Amino acid sequence: MSSPWFATPVPSTHAALVAFAAARLADGRRPEQAFADMAALGADRRLAAIAVCAAAGTPWEVAEARMTSFDDIWSSLGTAPVETAGGLLELYGYFDVEVQLAAEQAEVAGHLRQALTAVEYLPSGYANQMYRLLRTGMLREALLSLEEMGAVRWPDNAPFWLGMSEAAVRLDSAEILDPEVAAARRRCESRARR
Repeated sequence: MSSPWFATPVPSTHAALVAFAAARLADGRRPEQAFADMAALGADRRLAAIAVCAAAGTPWEVAEARMTSFDDIWSSLGTAPVETAGGLLELYGYFDVEVQLAAEQAEVAGHLRQALTAVEYLPSGYANQMYRLLRTGMLREALLSLEEMGAVRWPDNAPFWLGMSEAAVRLDSAEILDPEVAAARRRCESRARR
């Protein structure tokens, strides 16, 4: 069985790290667990994180570039357990494999982002979740979650519901026979008309 990391070039000096991470992931370990396994064996934490990200399917260069936004984490964690570092990397989506959205998916994501800009406050944890769902192509989950959150927090925000309606219409036509998306579409359209 081939691993995703074989599809992207890995510097030869780091191929063993990626192979180790790929084996851990193939055994059913979550990315943060594979990272902790590698770091516990003495691997440099930063390189271990990049290797796990690459083993999950992100090109090495992209994983390395993405790591620069996390570089401050190492000094602030000090001697914290590797599980803490791995958990933070997972929480903030470092190990996520970003997808290239097709044109119709990008349009749905654009309308969801438009809806998000129409609200004044989005809890930071929730904003992080939405960002992760959008960049990994989980548009259905993003729509359903955001529609549920909007019903509680912004029931009368017309610009929000207009953006949500546009996203729901497009997703409903792409996700044919998905009753949850169809129901969310009806609720979004109803709220947008208020």
